[in-house]
Amino acid sequence: MLTNVKTVFEELFQDDLQKNLFDNMRTSRRILDECEVKITPSCFAQPIDLDFTLSGNQEKDMPHMPGYPYRSALNAIQYIHELREHGIHSVVIRPVGKKDARMTPSQILDDHVEGIRTIRDAFPLGEITLTVDPFSTALNTDGSWGVKNDHQEGLNYMKTAELISDIALQYSAIGVDEILTLGRIEGEVNITRSTLDHINSPMKIKSFSQNSETSTAYIYLSDSPQYVQTGQKVLIGNMTEMCIQTLIDIYEGTNIIIVKPIENLHLILMTSRFLKNKDYIIDFILDAKTSQIIEKNAKLRNYFSDILFNIDRFFEKCQAVKVGTYTVSGTYYLQKKLEIEKSEKFSFALGEELIKNALSAANPYLDRLIDRNSLWFVKQLARQGQ
Repeated sequence: MLTNVKTVFEELFQDDLQKNLFDNMRTSRRILDECEVKITPSCFAQPIDLDFTLSGNQEKDMPHMPGYPYRSALNAIQYIHELREHGIHSVVIRPVGKKDARMTPSQILDDHVEGIRTIRDAFPLGEITLTVDPFSTALNTDGSWGVKNDHQEGLNYMKTAELISDIALQYSAIGVDEILTLGRIEGEVNITRSTLDHINSPMKIKSFSQNSETSTAYIYLSDSPQYVQTGQKVLIGNMTEMCIQTLIDIYEGTNIIIVKPIENLHLILMTSRFLKNKDYIIDFILDAKTSQIIEKNAKLRNYFSDILFNIDRFFEKCQAVKVGTYTVSGTYYLQKKLEIEKSEKFSFALGEELIKNALSAANPYLDRLIDRNSLWFVKQLARQGQ
């Protein structure tokens, strides 16, 4: 048997050309010796939880989130100066806290807007890109987001829609660069886009288009299990539905699709393909699984019929859209636990692989990576001379 194998091998490489090719072949399958993506500080947006119950220059520990505290406005301003020194010029402000438990969402919004105005005043337009995540404006104890109805048993859609519009109006008025839509209420992007267009606002929309019911998104909450099933977000693994929501948000006028969590590399890649190739959009819409979902909903039928019949117009919209990512608190927690229990080097290596994969999937449409570990990671990059 061995003799026969040797004979076949010798016959395959008997002529000089084949021998030369064989002699020049390497034992490695690697084609490239350089990474096709490069991680730089400009890739990142640093979240900051701005707690309006804190005064002066204060920090307050956040449960299960080592190294990521709640910050007062003054403390946040000093922190942003440090971010800028390390090349990070984009922040996502998450206003939290209310001075009175009886405050309504509208009153909370007014309070948060005034607090964020101090951030904008400290860093005028052009010095930092200021994004606001209005998550805490109308977060309810049952995990839902929006204005409760009179019986406190569900949400009042019209009042919630009015609040979404007011969020866009008020944050635009103080010069916020970008507003996040949360991927919880039907028509969020449409309401926000219509509001901004009505006042000719340049503020951009970032949308959590595929927001899913992940149990790791709120690890900093002491009673997080109640936040797992809100009934407002897409079920884990429902990729087709998530891609439908992505196309809906592009149709309604978003500027940046934010894939949350960052581990959903397949959704980053799917989104970048939508932005690159209109045939990919057509194939997805006409796919049997997609069509089955669309056919059951009159609004979806209208939206996607318009997209297909006016595909060039829709694809033109796609050309102006970017894709970003969001690292949830559960991932941050795991990275910090590994840093403490294993080493900084190991935690950095794990984050580096995830970030490089996300960048590769998003290229060339990357906006920014929203990550609580941004500054730490950039410092690690500098230490390693990258």
